Amino acid sequence: MAKGLFITGTDTGVGKTVITGGLAGVFRKNGVKAAAFKPVQTGGIESGEGLLSEDALFYQAAAGLPYSRDMNPYCFRMPLSPNIAARVSEQIIDPAYLVDKYHNLTCENDFVLVEGAGGLCVPLVDYGFTMADLAHLLGTPLLVVARPGLGTINHTVLTVRYALWSGLEVKGIIINGYREEQATLAERTNPEVIEGMTGVPILGIVPYLPEMSVESGCAGGLLETIEEKVDWRRLM
Repeated sequence: MAKGLFITGTDTGVGKTVITGGLAGVFRKNGVKAAAFKPVQTGGIESGEGLLSEDALFYQAAAGLPYSRDMNPYCFRMPLSPNIAARVSEQIIDPAYLVDKYHNLTCENDFVLVEGAGGLCVPLVDYGFTMADLAHLLGTPLLVVARPGLGTINHTVLTVRYALWSGLEVKGIIINGYREEQATLAERTNPEVIEGMTGVPILGIVPYLPEMSVESGCAGGLLETIEEKVDWRRLM
């Protein structure tokens, strides 16, 4: 069975989609048959074929993965937490169905990258079932994506400690969106502090890429940047 990795973030908008698509592309470029999986997408894009996952479309752009509904079993129109987006759409998210879809991908690939929605405590089902619970069901270790700026120490340490408390393995942390020419003392020292407080390695500091856009489906130089700036082999 294929290996898997669950990519979570310290918050919404930290760059989970960028890192997921970039890693999938780098793995495939280096001979690993990798797939990307977005169990639940909210804020789906209207199209003639129904709602499309913006994140899965970016995987297509970054990694050359053909768009498939199997990449994103649940896609909801409203940009809300998954449980509320499902409720508004008069649906219920079935975790067992997500596990089945994930296992199908593991049978067809060498490595499956799973991108969560928001952070670990985001609910998929009312009253309790969270992204952390889904990662536990899938049996995948975690990669945490974090912001570079002031406040990220608290957010990242809380995320890692909650993951460990939940019985999840954390393989590493990636800092995303770093602007070296504008970096403050806090931004330059945050990685060292986070690594020291969590005991989890910082596997990469990915710079801000102005030419890259998830919304426009433009990967720019993402793959080359991931190869250069991330110790991606340690995730395999």
